[in-house]
Amino acid sequence: MTKTLQFLSASCAAVLMAGCQKDNTPIKTTSTDATSISTPADSAQARGHSLVRVVNAVNGGKAVSVFLDDQSLFPDLMPGAVSDYREIATNLAKFSVRAAGDTNGLRLAEKDRVLIDGNRYTVFLIAEDVSKSMLRVVKDDVIPDSGKARIRVIHAAPGGPSLDVSIVGATDKLFSGVSFKDESGYKDVTPAKVTIELRAKGQPKSLMTIPAVDLQRSTTTTIVITGAGKLSFFTFIDAMLPKTPKT
Repeated sequence: MTKTLQFLSASCAAVLMAGCQKDNTPIKTTSTDATSISTPADSAQARGHSLVRVVNAVNGGKAVSVFLDDQSLFPDLMPGAVSDYREIATNLAKFSVRAAGDTNGLRLAEKDRVLIDGNRYTVFLIAEDVSKSMLRVVKDDVIPDSGKARIRVIHAAPGGPSLDVSIVGATDKLFSGVSFKDESGYKDVTPAKVTIELRAKGQPKSLMTIPAVDLQRSTTTTIVITGAGKLSFFTFIDAMLPKTPKT
């Protein structure tokens, strides 16, 4: 089914870029079906490029293909799939996402052509309802504080309430009131294997638990909440690798 796609730009990208800590090691990304390794962001910055990947967060949808100009960046990206990072020069002016059978896809309006330089970004494809989807761009910062693990949540479940997110057994919430189409931001925590619990904002009833989330030192875990009517999820993990020796 062809979906109408619209783009929500990262309107405060310039502010965020100013405070971003560039990673200076390769980053390994592990998702359900794939593992990829990308170059350090600081080396991409030196070439005047940014690193961009795409996550298909449409639960039960079809595969999409991602293009820049007429170059296929990510063909046949299935629901729940996380692409590798690709270096993008200057901007996303000719970035498009195409459903099967759609030869044109969506080209971004001028106001959404975000200039990006030397940072990591993820573009999430999110279903707004059964017939329409949208794109959300978020900046990635995959370097936890020393000795910590980092976690964030993306709310991509259409019709779902704003979510409070907690670690079972902890006194304080990880995140409060994460709304549909929003990201929680990052939280650095003590490394541990934990159970994550989701509740509607301010409500006592548990909507879903995510067991055995392994928050390891020097990794960043992204939990993507999906599903329409009944919540589901998938995760992917970014891990810092040792620096590549110079030759």
